[in-house]
Amino acid sequence: MFFKFQKNFKLLLLTGLLAFGGALGSDFNIGTAGVRGMSVEKENELGQYFMIVARSQLPIVNDPVLSEYLAGTVGRMAAQAQGVRYPFESFFVEDRSVNAAAFFGGKIMVNTGLIAATDTESEFAGVLAHEMTHVTQRHLARSLEIQSDAQTAGILGMIGGLILGVVNPALAMATVTASVNGAQQAGINYTRSNEEEADRIGIDLLYRSGFNPEGMPSLFRKLRAMDNKINPAFEMLLTHPLSEKRVADAENRSRQFKKNKYFESTDYQFAKSRILARYSGISREHLKSEAERRVKVNPEDYGAWYLLALTATDGGDFSAARQALDVLNRKFSANLFIIDTMTDYLTGSGKAAQAVEMLESQLRKHPDNEVVAVNLAQSYLESGKTDSAIQILRRLNRSKESVVGKELLMKAYRIKKDTCSMYQLNAELMSYRGRWEQAQMNANTALRVCKNKNDVMRTRALISKIVKDQAVYKELMK
Repeated sequence: MFFKFQKNFKLLLLTGLLAFGGALGSDFNIGTAGVRGMSVEKENELGQYFMIVARSQLPIVNDPVLSEYLAGTVGRMAAQAQGVRYPFESFFVEDRSVNAAAFFGGKIMVNTGLIAATDTESEFAGVLAHEMTHVTQRHLARSLEIQSDAQTAGILGMIGGLILGVVNPALAMATVTASVNGAQQAGINYTRSNEEEADRIGIDLLYRSGFNPEGMPSLFRKLRAMDNKINPAFEMLLTHPLSEKRVADAENRSRQFKKNKYFESTDYQFAKSRILARYSGISREHLKSEAERRVKVNPEDYGAWYLLALTATDGGDFSAARQALDVLNRKFSANLFIIDTMTDYLTGSGKAAQAVEMLESQLRKHPDNEVVAVNLAQSYLESGKTDSAIQILRRLNRSKESVVGKELLMKAYRIKKDTCSMYQLNAELMSYRGRWEQAQMNANTALRVCKNKNDVMRTRALISKIVKDQAVYKELMK
Protein backbone atom coordinates (compact mmCIF):
# COMPACT_ATOMS: atom_id res chain seq x y z
CA MET A 1 0.00 0.00 0.00
CA PHE A 2 2.62 2.51 -1.01
CA PHE A 3 0.55 4.99 -2.97
CA LYS A 4 -1.22 8.16 -1.99
CA PHE A 5 -4.72 6.85 -1.31
CA GLN A 6 -3.21 4.02 0.68
CA LYS A 7 -1.56 6.47 3.04
CA ASN A 8 -5.03 7.80 3.87
CA PHE A 9 -6.31 4.25 4.06
CA LYS A 10 -3.74 3.16 6.65
CA LEU A 11 -3.93 6.21 8.90
CA LEU A 12 -7.68 5.85 9.00
CA LEU A 13 -7.17 2.19 9.81
CA LEU A 14 -5.01 3.16 12.77
CA THR A 15 -7.05 5.99 14.22
CA GLY A 16 -10.65 4.93 13.50
CA LEU A 17 -11.52 8.54 12.76
CA LEU A 18 -14.99 8.20 11.31
CA ALA A 19 -16.95 6.49 14.07
CA PHE A 20 -20.62 5.77 13.55
CA GLY A 21 -23.29 3.84 15.37
CA GLY A 22 -25.72 1.17 14.28
CA ALA A 23 -25.13 -1.84 12.07
CA LEU A 24 -24.42 -2.34 8.40
CA GLY A 25 -27.82 -3.59 7.44
CA SER A 26 -30.11 -5.84 9.44
CA ASP A 27 -28.13 -9.02 8.75
CA PHE A 28 -24.65 -7.58 9.40
CA ASN A 29 -23.15 -8.38 12.78
CA ILE A 30 -19.42 -8.25 13.30
CA GLY A 31 -19.77 -9.29 16.93
CA THR A 32 -19.14 -7.63 20.26
CA ALA A 33 -15.61 -9.04 20.41
CA GLY A 34 -14.51 -6.77 17.59
CA VAL A 35 -12.73 -8.38 14.69
CA ARG A 36 -10.68 -11.00 16.45
CA GLY A 37 -11.09 -14.17 14.45
CA MET A 38 -12.85 -12.36 11.57
CA SER A 39 -13.84 -15.00 9.03
CA VAL A 40 -12.95 -14.90 5.37
CA GLU A 41 -16.68 -14.86 4.65
CA LYS A 42 -17.07 -11.68 6.71
CA GLU A 43 -14.13 -10.11 4.87
CA ASN A 44 -15.87 -10.89 1.59
CA GLU A 45 -19.03 -9.24 2.90
CA LEU A 46 -17.08 -6.12 3.86
CA GLY A 47 -15.63 -6.12 0.36
CA GLN A 48 -19.13 -5.96 -1.09
CA TYR A 49 -19.97 -2.95 1.10
CA PHE A 50 -16.78 -1.30 -0.12
CA MET A 51 -17.93 -1.78 -3.71
CA ILE A 52 -21.28 -0.12 -2.97
CA VAL A 53 -19.46 3.02 -1.79
CA ALA A 54 -16.82 2.85 -4.53
CA ARG A 55 -19.37 2.66 -7.34
CA SER A 56 -21.24 5.64 -5.89
CA GLN A 57 -18.22 7.92 -5.43
CA LEU A 58 -15.45 6.86 -7.79
CA PRO A 59 -15.20 7.37 -11.56
CA ILE A 60 -14.89 3.65 -12.26
CA VAL A 61 -13.78 2.87 -15.79
CA ASN A 62 -16.48 0.73 -17.42
CA ASP A 63 -14.38 -0.42 -20.36
CA PRO A 64 -14.79 -4.16 -21.02
CA VAL A 65 -11.46 -4.47 -22.83
CA LEU A 66 -9.46 -2.85 -20.03
CA SER A 67 -11.44 -4.74 -17.40
CA GLU A 68 -10.69 -8.05 -19.07
CA TYR A 69 -6.99 -7.24 -19.28
CA LEU A 70 -6.80 -6.26 -15.60
CA ALA A 71 -8.83 -9.29 -14.47
CA GLY A 72 -6.60 -11.58 -16.54
CA THR A 73 -3.42 -10.14 -15.05
CA VAL A 74 -4.75 -10.41 -11.49
CA GLY A 75 -6.04 -13.92 -12.22
CA ARG A 76 -2.64 -14.99 -13.51
CA MET A 77 -1.09 -14.04 -10.17
CA ALA A 78 -3.99 -15.24 -8.03
CA ALA A 79 -3.32 -18.77 -9.33
CA GLN A 80 0.19 -18.54 -7.83
CA ALA A 81 -0.67 -16.68 -4.61
CA GLN A 82 0.08 -18.17 -1.23
CA GLY A 83 -2.06 -17.61 1.85
CA VAL A 84 -5.82 -17.18 2.06
CA ARG A 85 -7.53 -17.46 -1.35
CA TYR A 86 -10.05 -14.79 -2.33
CA PRO A 87 -12.25 -14.26 -5.39
CA PHE A 88 -10.28 -11.20 -6.49
CA GLU A 89 -12.22 -8.37 -8.12
CA SER A 90 -10.19 -5.62 -9.75
CA PHE A 91 -11.19 -2.38 -11.44
CA PHE A 92 -9.68 0.75 -12.95
CA VAL A 93 -10.56 4.22 -11.66
CA GLU A 94 -10.18 7.22 -13.94
CA ASP A 95 -7.57 9.13 -11.97
CA ARG A 96 -4.22 10.38 -13.23
CA SER A 97 -2.41 9.99 -9.91
CA VAL A 98 -0.11 6.99 -9.46
CA ASN A 99 -2.01 4.80 -7.04
CA ALA A 100 -3.52 1.43 -6.23
CA ALA A 101 -5.33 0.08 -3.18
CA ALA A 102 -6.54 -3.21 -1.71
CA PHE A 103 -9.58 -3.85 0.45
CA PHE A 104 -11.24 -6.73 2.24
CA GLY A 105 -12.42 -9.61 0.12
CA GLY A 106 -9.86 -9.20 -2.65
CA LYS A 107 -11.03 -5.84 -4.01
CA ILE A 108 -8.17 -4.24 -5.98
CA MET A 109 -8.54 -0.63 -7.13
CA VAL A 110 -6.09 0.64 -9.76
CA ASN A 111 -5.82 4.22 -10.97
CA THR A 112 -5.39 4.73 -14.69
CA GLY A 113 -2.41 6.92 -13.81
CA LEU A 114 -0.54 3.90 -12.50
CA ILE A 115 -0.33 1.98 -15.76
CA ALA A 116 0.43 5.22 -17.61
CA ALA A 117 3.46 5.74 -15.32
CA THR A 118 4.93 2.26 -15.82
CA ASP A 119 7.31 1.23 -18.60
CA THR A 120 6.97 -2.55 -18.36
CA GLU A 121 4.27 -5.02 -17.46
CA SER A 122 6.47 -6.31 -14.63
CA GLU A 123 6.42 -2.86 -13.03
CA PHE A 124 2.64 -2.76 -13.30
CA ALA A 125 2.27 -6.33 -12.07
CA GLY A 126 4.61 -5.53 -9.17
CA VAL A 127 2.05 -3.11 -7.77
CA LEU A 128 -0.72 -5.67 -8.18
CA ALA A 129 1.40 -8.34 -6.48
CA HIS A 130 2.06 -6.04 -3.54
CA GLU A 131 -1.63 -5.21 -3.12
CA MET A 132 -2.73 -8.82 -3.57
CA THR A 133 -0.31 -9.87 -0.84
CA HIS A 134 -1.94 -7.44 1.60
CA VAL A 135 -5.14 -9.35 0.90
CA THR A 136 -3.84 -12.92 0.98
CA GLN A 137 -1.89 -12.26 4.20
CA ARG A 138 -4.98 -10.65 5.77
CA HIS A 139 -3.12 -7.52 6.78
CA LEU A 140 -6.29 -5.47 7.17
CA ALA A 141 -7.95 -7.96 9.50
CA ARG A 142 -4.77 -8.37 11.52
CA SER A 143 -4.31 -4.60 11.86
CA LEU A 144 -7.95 -4.12 12.85
CA GLU A 145 -7.54 -6.75 15.57
CA ILE A 146 -4.60 -4.89 17.09
CA GLN A 147 -6.22 -1.48 16.82
CA SER A 148 -9.57 -2.65 18.24
CA ASP A 149 -7.70 -4.04 21.25
CA ALA A 150 -5.92 -0.69 21.77
CA GLN A 151 -8.88 1.68 21.69
CA THR A 152 -12.56 1.96 22.51
CA ALA A 153 -13.72 3.44 19.22
CA GLY A 154 -16.38 1.36 17.49
CA ILE A 155 -15.10 -1.22 15.06
CA LEU A 156 -17.79 -0.23 12.59
CA GLY A 157 -16.43 3.30 12.70
CA MET A 158 -12.99 2.06 11.78
CA ILE A 159 -14.39 0.04 8.88
CA GLY A 160 -16.38 3.03 7.66
CA GLY A 161 -13.22 5.11 7.93
CA LEU A 162 -11.29 2.54 5.93
CA ILE A 163 -13.80 2.62 3.10
CA LEU A 164 -14.01 6.39 3.02
CA GLY A 165 -10.23 6.68 3.22
CA VAL A 166 -9.90 4.76 -0.02
CA VAL A 167 -12.78 6.16 -2.06
CA ASN A 168 -12.79 9.77 -0.83
CA PRO A 169 -9.51 10.76 0.84
CA ALA A 170 -10.22 14.49 0.57
CA LEU A 171 -13.33 14.13 2.74
CA ALA A 172 -11.54 11.79 5.11
CA MET A 173 -8.71 14.32 5.40
CA ALA A 174 -11.09 16.87 6.91
CA THR A 175 -11.54 14.64 9.97
CA VAL A 176 -7.87 13.83 10.61
CA THR A 177 -6.65 14.87 14.09
CA ALA A 178 -3.37 16.70 14.53
CA SER A 179 -1.79 14.28 16.99
CA VAL A 180 -0.97 10.59 17.05
CA ASN A 181 -0.80 8.92 20.46
CA GLY A 182 1.38 6.05 21.59
CA ALA A 183 -1.10 3.29 20.84
CA GLN A 184 -1.62 4.65 17.35
CA GLN A 185 2.14 4.84 16.79
CA ALA A 186 2.37 1.16 17.70
CA GLY A 187 -0.19 0.53 15.01
CA ILE A 188 1.89 2.50 12.49
CA ASN A 189 4.93 0.38 13.29
CA TYR A 190 2.85 -2.75 12.88
CA THR A 191 1.64 -1.72 9.44
CA ARG A 192 5.22 -0.98 8.40
CA SER A 193 5.91 -4.64 9.00
CA ASN A 194 2.93 -5.36 6.76
CA GLU A 195 4.58 -3.32 4.02
CA GLU A 196 7.83 -5.25 4.36
CA GLU A 197 5.94 -8.54 4.19
CA ALA A 198 3.94 -7.37 1.18
CA ASP A 199 7.17 -6.41 -0.57
CA ARG A 200 8.86 -9.72 0.22
CA ILE A 201 5.97 -12.06 -0.59
CA GLY A 202 4.84 -9.84 -3.49
CA ILE A 203 8.23 -10.15 -5.20
CA ASP A 204 8.02 -13.92 -4.82
CA LEU A 205 4.53 -13.85 -6.32
CA LEU A 206 5.76 -11.71 -9.19
CA TYR A 207 8.47 -14.24 -10.02
CA ARG A 208 6.21 -17.29 -9.68
CA SER A 209 3.74 -15.64 -12.06
CA GLY A 210 6.38 -15.30 -14.76
CA PHE A 211 7.08 -11.58 -14.36
CA ASN A 212 10.46 -9.98 -13.76
CA PRO A 213 10.86 -9.63 -9.96
CA GLU A 214 12.91 -6.47 -10.55
CA GLY A 215 9.70 -4.77 -11.70
CA MET A 216 8.75 -3.90 -8.12
CA PRO A 217 12.01 -2.17 -7.05
CA SER A 218 12.17 -0.50 -10.46
CA LEU A 219 8.83 1.18 -9.82
CA PHE A 220 9.89 1.99 -6.25
CA ARG A 221 12.74 4.04 -7.71
CA LYS A 222 10.32 5.95 -9.93
CA LEU A 223 7.99 6.66 -7.02
CA ARG A 224 10.85 7.99 -4.90
CA ALA A 225 11.65 10.38 -7.72
CA MET A 226 8.01 11.57 -7.61
CA ASP A 227 8.05 12.35 -3.86
CA ASN A 228 8.33 16.08 -4.46
CA LYS A 229 5.19 16.00 -6.62
CA ILE A 230 2.88 14.69 -3.90
CA ASN A 231 0.10 17.07 -2.88
CA PRO A 232 1.27 18.81 0.35
CA ALA A 233 -2.21 18.39 1.81
CA PHE A 234 -1.44 14.71 2.23
CA GLU A 235 2.06 14.99 3.70
CA MET A 236 0.92 14.11 7.21
CA LEU A 237 -0.57 10.92 5.89
CA LEU A 238 2.69 9.67 4.37
CA THR A 239 3.50 7.51 7.36
CA HIS A 240 5.12 4.81 5.25
CA PRO A 241 7.61 6.46 2.90
CA LEU A 242 9.64 4.50 0.40
CA SER A 243 12.88 4.67 2.33
CA GLU A 244 16.21 3.96 0.70
CA LYS A 245 16.45 0.85 2.88
CA ARG A 246 13.10 -0.44 1.67
CA VAL A 247 14.05 0.08 -1.96
CA ALA A 248 17.44 -1.55 -1.39
CA ASP A 249 15.82 -4.54 0.34
CA ALA A 250 13.46 -5.01 -2.61
CA GLU A 251 16.33 -4.77 -5.08
CA ASN A 252 18.44 -7.28 -3.16
CA ARG A 253 15.57 -9.76 -2.94
CA SER A 254 14.74 -9.46 -6.64
CA ARG A 255 18.34 -10.28 -7.56
CA GLN A 256 18.24 -13.58 -5.69
CA PHE A 257 16.02 -15.21 -8.29
CA LYS A 258 17.33 -17.20 -11.20
CA LYS A 259 17.19 -15.24 -14.45
CA ASN A 260 14.36 -16.36 -16.73
CA LYS A 261 12.68 -15.28 -19.91
CA TYR A 262 10.10 -13.10 -18.23
CA PHE A 263 6.49 -12.57 -19.30
CA GLU A 264 5.65 -9.30 -21.06
CA SER A 265 2.38 -9.30 -22.99
CA THR A 266 1.45 -7.15 -25.96
CA ASP A 267 -1.87 -6.62 -24.20
CA TYR A 268 -0.03 -4.53 -21.60
CA GLN A 269 1.15 -2.21 -24.38
CA PHE A 270 -2.36 -2.10 -25.81
CA ALA A 271 -3.86 -1.34 -22.37
CA LYS A 272 -1.37 1.45 -21.73
CA SER A 273 -2.05 2.96 -25.16
CA ARG A 274 -5.80 2.80 -24.57
CA ILE A 275 -5.50 4.56 -21.22
CA LEU A 276 -3.23 7.22 -22.71
CA ALA A 277 -5.68 7.80 -25.57
CA ARG A 278 -8.86 7.93 -23.51
CA TYR A 279 -8.08 8.63 -19.85
CA SER A 280 -4.84 10.62 -19.62
CA GLY A 281 -6.02 14.07 -20.64
CA ILE A 282 -3.16 14.33 -23.14
CA SER A 283 -4.25 15.89 -26.42
CA ARG A 284 -5.12 13.53 -29.27
CA GLU A 285 -2.85 15.46 -31.63
CA HIS A 286 0.16 15.05 -29.34
CA LEU A 287 -0.47 11.32 -28.84
CA LYS A 288 -0.97 10.76 -32.56
CA SER A 289 2.26 12.59 -33.34
CA GLU A 290 4.12 10.55 -30.70
CA ALA A 291 2.71 7.28 -32.06
CA GLU A 292 3.80 8.21 -35.59
CA ARG A 293 7.31 8.99 -34.32
CA ARG A 294 7.52 5.65 -32.51
CA VAL A 295 6.46 3.51 -35.47
CA LYS A 296 9.05 5.25 -37.66
CA VAL A 297 11.75 4.34 -35.14
CA ASN A 298 10.42 0.79 -34.65
CA PRO A 299 7.85 -0.57 -37.13
CA GLU A 300 7.20 -3.48 -34.72
CA ASP A 301 6.17 -1.22 -31.84
CA TYR A 302 2.62 -2.55 -31.77
CA GLY A 303 1.67 -0.46 -28.76
CA ALA A 304 2.43 2.61 -30.86
CA TRP A 305 0.43 1.24 -33.81
CA TYR A 306 -2.51 0.70 -31.48
CA LEU A 307 -2.18 4.22 -30.07
CA LEU A 308 -2.24 5.50 -33.63
CA ALA A 309 -5.33 3.39 -34.44
CA LEU A 310 -7.16 4.74 -31.39
CA THR A 311 -6.32 8.40 -31.87
CA ALA A 312 -7.11 8.24 -35.57
CA THR A 313 -10.42 6.43 -35.04
CA ASP A 314 -11.51 8.70 -32.18
CA GLY A 315 -10.57 11.73 -34.27
CA GLY A 316 -12.43 10.55 -37.37
CA ASP A 317 -9.27 10.08 -39.43
CA PHE A 318 -10.40 6.75 -40.86
CA SER A 319 -7.68 6.55 -43.49
CA ALA A 320 -4.93 6.63 -40.82
CA ALA A 321 -6.98 4.30 -38.64
CA ARG A 322 -7.30 1.77 -41.45
CA GLN A 323 -3.55 1.84 -42.07
CA ALA A 324 -2.75 1.19 -38.42
CA LEU A 325 -5.39 -1.52 -38.09
CA ASP A 326 -4.10 -3.29 -41.20
CA VAL A 327 -0.69 -3.59 -39.51
CA LEU A 328 -2.24 -4.85 -36.27
CA ASN A 329 -4.60 -7.30 -37.95
CA ARG A 330 -1.69 -9.19 -39.52
CA LYS A 331 -0.71 -10.49 -36.09
CA PHE A 332 -3.56 -9.71 -33.71
CA SER A 333 -6.83 -10.14 -35.60
CA ALA A 334 -8.28 -12.24 -32.74
CA ASN A 335 -7.07 -9.89 -29.99
CA LEU A 336 -9.91 -8.22 -28.06
CA PHE A 337 -8.26 -4.79 -28.08
CA ILE A 338 -8.01 -4.93 -31.87
CA ILE A 339 -11.51 -6.37 -32.33
CA ASP A 340 -12.97 -3.57 -30.20
CA THR A 341 -11.17 -0.78 -32.08
CA MET A 342 -11.85 -2.43 -35.45
CA THR A 343 -15.54 -2.32 -34.55
CA ASP A 344 -15.29 1.39 -33.74
CA TYR A 345 -13.56 1.98 -37.07
CA LEU A 346 -16.10 0.01 -39.10
CA THR A 347 -19.21 1.47 -37.45
CA GLY A 348 -17.72 4.97 -37.45
CA SER A 349 -16.97 4.79 -41.16
CA GLY A 350 -20.44 3.49 -42.07
CA LYS A 351 -19.51 -0.20 -42.37
CA ALA A 352 -21.60 -1.65 -39.55
CA ALA A 353 -22.56 -4.69 -41.67
CA GLN A 354 -18.86 -5.67 -41.92
CA ALA A 355 -18.56 -5.26 -38.16
CA VAL A 356 -21.52 -7.59 -37.63
CA GLU A 357 -19.99 -10.23 -39.88
CA MET A 358 -16.66 -10.05 -38.04
CA LEU A 359 -18.24 -10.15 -34.59
CA GLU A 360 -20.73 -12.94 -35.30
CA SER A 361 -17.75 -15.08 -36.25
CA GLN A 362 -16.02 -14.15 -32.98
CA LEU A 363 -19.15 -14.82 -30.92
CA ARG A 364 -19.31 -18.38 -32.21
CA LYS A 365 -15.79 -18.89 -30.84
CA HIS A 366 -16.36 -16.92 -27.61
CA PRO A 367 -20.10 -17.04 -26.80
CA ASP A 368 -19.75 -15.60 -23.28
CA ASN A 369 -17.19 -12.88 -23.92
CA GLU A 370 -18.35 -9.43 -22.82
CA VAL A 371 -16.15 -7.51 -25.27
CA VAL A 372 -17.46 -9.44 -28.27
CA ALA A 373 -21.07 -9.32 -27.03
CA VAL A 374 -21.25 -5.56 -26.44
CA ASN A 375 -19.49 -4.77 -29.70
CA LEU A 376 -21.83 -7.05 -31.62
CA ALA A 377 -24.85 -5.52 -29.90
CA GLN A 378 -23.63 -2.03 -30.78
CA SER A 379 -23.11 -3.09 -34.39
CA TYR A 380 -26.61 -4.61 -34.48
CA LEU A 381 -28.05 -1.32 -33.21
CA GLU A 382 -26.11 0.62 -35.86
CA SER A 383 -27.49 -1.79 -38.48
CA GLY A 384 -31.09 -1.44 -37.29
CA LYS A 385 -31.23 -4.99 -35.87
CA THR A 386 -32.60 -4.00 -32.46
CA ASP A 387 -34.18 -7.38 -31.62
CA SER A 388 -30.87 -9.16 -32.26
CA ALA A 389 -29.09 -6.65 -30.00
CA ILE A 390 -31.63 -7.24 -27.22
CA GLN A 391 -31.20 -11.01 -27.47
CA ILE A 392 -27.40 -10.74 -27.15
CA LEU A 393 -27.54 -8.24 -24.30
CA ARG A 394 -30.16 -10.08 -22.26
CA ARG A 395 -28.01 -13.19 -22.37
CA LEU A 396 -24.98 -11.14 -21.29
CA ASN A 397 -27.00 -9.48 -18.52
CA ARG A 398 -27.91 -12.89 -17.10
CA SER A 399 -24.30 -14.05 -16.91
CA LYS A 400 -22.32 -10.89 -16.07
CA GLU A 401 -22.63 -7.52 -14.36
CA SER A 402 -21.87 -5.48 -17.48
CA VAL A 403 -22.52 -1.76 -17.13
CA VAL A 404 -21.82 -1.17 -20.82
CA GLY A 405 -24.15 -4.06 -21.69
CA LYS A 406 -26.92 -2.56 -19.57
CA GLU A 407 -26.46 0.87 -21.12
CA LEU A 408 -26.75 -0.60 -24.61
CA LEU A 409 -29.78 -2.61 -23.56
CA MET A 410 -31.38 0.61 -22.26
CA LYS A 411 -30.79 2.14 -25.69
CA ALA A 412 -32.43 -0.85 -27.36
CA TYR A 413 -35.46 -0.70 -25.05
CA ARG A 414 -35.92 2.98 -25.86
CA ILE A 415 -35.89 2.17 -29.57
CA LYS A 416 -38.50 -0.56 -29.00
CA LYS A 417 -40.48 1.68 -26.60
CA ASP A 418 -40.48 -1.14 -24.03
CA THR A 419 -41.12 1.15 -21.04
CA CYS A 420 -41.48 -1.63 -18.46
CA SER A 421 -38.07 -3.13 -19.22
CA MET A 422 -36.54 0.31 -19.63
CA TYR A 423 -37.54 1.54 -16.17
CA GLN A 424 -36.60 -1.76 -14.53
CA LEU A 425 -33.16 -1.71 -16.08
CA ASN A 426 -32.57 1.96 -15.31
CA ALA A 427 -33.46 1.26 -11.68
CA GLU A 428 -30.79 -1.46 -11.64
CA LEU A 429 -28.21 0.87 -13.17
CA MET A 430 -28.96 3.73 -10.78
CA SER A 431 -28.80 1.38 -7.79
CA TYR A 432 -25.51 -0.08 -9.01
CA ARG A 433 -24.07 3.46 -9.14
CA GLY A 434 -25.43 4.44 -5.74
CA ARG A 435 -27.97 6.91 -7.10
CA TRP A 436 -30.66 5.75 -4.73
CA GLU A 437 -33.37 8.35 -5.30
CA GLN A 438 -33.21 7.87 -9.06
CA ALA A 439 -33.24 4.11 -8.57
CA GLN A 440 -36.35 4.31 -6.42
CA MET A 441 -38.08 6.66 -8.86
CA ASN A 442 -37.44 4.34 -11.81
CA ALA A 443 -38.48 1.24 -9.86
CA ASN A 444 -41.74 2.88 -8.73
CA THR A 445 -42.46 3.94 -12.29
CA ALA A 446 -41.81 0.36 -13.44
CA LEU A 447 -44.41 -0.85 -10.93
CA ARG A 448 -46.97 1.43 -12.55
CA VAL A 449 -46.23 0.58 -16.18
CA CYS A 450 -45.41 -3.15 -15.96
CA LYS A 451 -48.43 -5.38 -16.47
CA ASN A 452 -46.92 -8.87 -16.55
CA LYS A 453 -47.10 -10.62 -13.16
CA ASN A 454 -43.46 -11.77 -13.32
CA ASP A 455 -42.32 -8.25 -14.15
CA VAL A 456 -44.23 -6.88 -11.16
CA MET A 457 -42.71 -9.47 -8.80
CA ARG A 458 -39.24 -8.77 -10.17
CA THR A 459 -39.70 -5.04 -9.67
CA ARG A 460 -40.82 -5.49 -6.06
CA ALA A 461 -37.76 -7.62 -5.36
CA LEU A 462 -35.61 -4.92 -6.94
CA ILE A 463 -37.18 -2.25 -4.72
CA SER A 464 -36.38 -4.33 -1.62
CA LYS A 465 -32.76 -4.63 -2.70
CA ILE A 466 -32.49 -0.90 -3.38
CA VAL A 467 -33.85 -0.08 0.09
CA LYS A 468 -31.41 -2.46 1.77
CA ASP A 469 -28.36 -1.26 -0.20
CA GLN A 470 -29.28 2.37 0.44
CA ALA A 471 -29.53 1.70 4.19
CA VAL A 472 -26.06 0.14 4.15
CA TYR A 473 -24.65 3.10 2.25
CA LYS A 474 -26.15 5.66 4.62
CA GLU A 475 -24.78 3.76 7.62
CA LEU A 476 -21.31 3.69 6.12
CA MET A 477 -21.36 7.39 5.26
CA LYS A 478 -22.49 8.65 8.68
